[in-house]
Amino acid sequence: MTALVLFGIAAVAWALAAVIALLAGMAGAGVRISCGLSALGGAAALAGGAAALLSGNSRVVSPGGSVVVGSLQLQASSLAGVFAVLLGVVAMAIALYLPRSRNEPSAGTALYLCAYNLALIASLAVLASGGVLTFLVAWESMALLCYLLILHRPRSSQVAGGAFWFLALSETGFVLIVAAFVILAAKTHSMQLDVIALRAHLVPADWRDTAYLLALTGFGFKAGLVPLHVWLPAAHPVAPADGSAFLSGLIVKLGVYGIALFAFRLLPEGPAWRGILTMGVGAVTAAIGILYALGERDIKRFLAYSTIENIGIIVTALGAAMTFLAYGQRALWAFLLLAALYHVLNHGCYKTLLFLEAGVTEHAAGTRDMDRLGGLARQMPRAGVIAFVGTLGIAALPPLNGFVSEWLIFEGLFQGFRTHSHLVAILIVLAAATLGLTSGLAIYAFVRGYGIPYLGMPRTRQAAQATERDQPTAGPALLAAACVALAVGAPVVLVGMARAIRTATGVVLRPILLPGKLTVIPAHTNFSGFSPTYLAVFLLAVLIVPILIYRAGRPRAGSDVAPVWDGGIIAFKPRMQYSSMTFSAPTRVTFEALYRPSVSVQRASDDPAGRSGPVHYESEATPVFERYLYQPVVRAVEWLADLVRPLQSGDVNLYLLYVFIAVLVAYLIVAV
Repeated sequence: MTALVLFGIAAVAWALAAVIALLAGMAGAGVRISCGLSALGGAAALAGGAAALLSGNSRVVSPGGSVVVGSLQLQASSLAGVFAVLLGVVAMAIALYLPRSRNEPSAGTALYLCAYNLALIASLAVLASGGVLTFLVAWESMALLCYLLILHRPRSSQVAGGAFWFLALSETGFVLIVAAFVILAAKTHSMQLDVIALRAHLVPADWRDTAYLLALTGFGFKAGLVPLHVWLPAAHPVAPADGSAFLSGLIVKLGVYGIALFAFRLLPEGPAWRGILTMGVGAVTAAIGILYALGERDIKRFLAYSTIENIGIIVTALGAAMTFLAYGQRALWAFLLLAALYHVLNHGCYKTLLFLEAGVTEHAAGTRDMDRLGGLARQMPRAGVIAFVGTLGIAALPPLNGFVSEWLIFEGLFQGFRTHSHLVAILIVLAAATLGLTSGLAIYAFVRGYGIPYLGMPRTRQAAQATERDQPTAGPALLAAACVALAVGAPVVLVGMARAIRTATGVVLRPILLPGKLTVIPAHTNFSGFSPTYLAVFLLAVLIVPILIYRAGRPRAGSDVAPVWDGGIIAFKPRMQYSSMTFSAPTRVTFEALYRPSVSVQRASDDPAGRSGPVHYESEATPVFERYLYQPVVRAVEWLADLVRPLQSGDVNLYLLYVFIAVLVAYLIVAV
């Protein structure tokens, strides 16, 4: 079967799932059937993405259309195939998670499942679009349906606020995306993506640059590039766990797909400054994202900022690839595109896993506040192991998949000297150094992000009573298995992705990338190489050695257990443990100029040591972009709204006067 046929099967399965959810979603059986069809659609999308990835771009087909949206143009491309594979994996994992998390069906559940499955169709339509109009209609449909997913509990002001931020920034980005496509369509006299790509050289350079900047900004709103990222920490905490997983695992990646579509397919040839700008924005995004993640106690806000960090890593690789192409280094151009797409797959898997596990934690312990958790690894061992796999992946620690893709990105950036421009080489090295700082802080952040909730002693009664009974496990476990497979099976994955890169760039990477069966070479054989598979086997073997030594040297006779000296502490209490904010205090102090926290200290007495009562310390940091960029914009909009509010008087006669004046002005303009 062709990729488009498989995509069609996926769309039909999701459409049926949406209909069944709407008609029978208030019954448990209806939820299970809907989720089963959703998983089937995910499997079809996965197969279709793999087929597109391996077989190359298909021809554009037009199965139909309408007066409203025009002719429907569909195409399966290798570039989109990578994202379609991720869509399939995410859809299957969430479908396995949903029935257990929605164990009390209701009308809200039915509407949510319907909107979710329609959002899957819209996301697939974005990836299968072969024409500008099809792409734009699918993109806007996807944004509106995701807005409904966030607005699952509309009576909460926080939910309404998070959903508003998502919709407002999505619509702002959509206007810029439309402008970018209009420029290319007008200058190439075509609405078909393939034709635009073929005629792109006919577009004047200034118009090409303008279209790319509009696309980078427009898609950057969806991807979460700094300073366009504020919807992520606002929307993720208020959306349901599966909704957050879908947004972070897939939707932000569609923003990355849009940037890659313009940078590598529609406008591949461009000046070096485009790539340097993209690389710089990505590096700043990565650093800002992880620094703000370290200041969060809410698990989902913490993961949202981590998503911003990983998007920054991906976009940095894309920008560096564009820079290498401008200097004639086609092998490194193709290699860094491959590394970025590999990180798209990896991040989609482990971030979806961690958001689903955040939902499990909240359902079991009643909170997402790290400082009210603790000891969950003992209370919920399966969830602890699955979350640990995701944590190793996102912290980019060997032998998990995050390490493999980040290593590939670093190996590409370290070859900046091949541009033969000292300034550009220095800029690429600076980007690599920024990502190095980011990676170190990410390890630090996720030691905190896993250790505080899952290790130590329970800090509250709810955490001590948490249980994983009736908690969804299959979906997160599937993603954990995918993380391991993407790491240990990296050479096999890279072979398939090299075929996609050959279609997208015309560069044959396979002989250079994998000269041996399991060894990976970063584009040039005189640089470096390693084997993710051998590394995984070696690390497992190293872990076995201390176990064998312990078992061999274990005393055969009985042993006495006696208390040890503990500094005079009578009983170790949960309050004596490090809190999440204490753990991240060195970073927050070092980067205080970025955080600019407002600190409040309340004492029960004037005793500075607090011996006469408790001392309450509160620290709150408003992100610098919200304080100096978005809050002034919001105040200006509110001022303008107050200014025009008298026009809405409720008087029908006055409204008719407005209509008459508008018609008169239009007539005068036409007459002149």
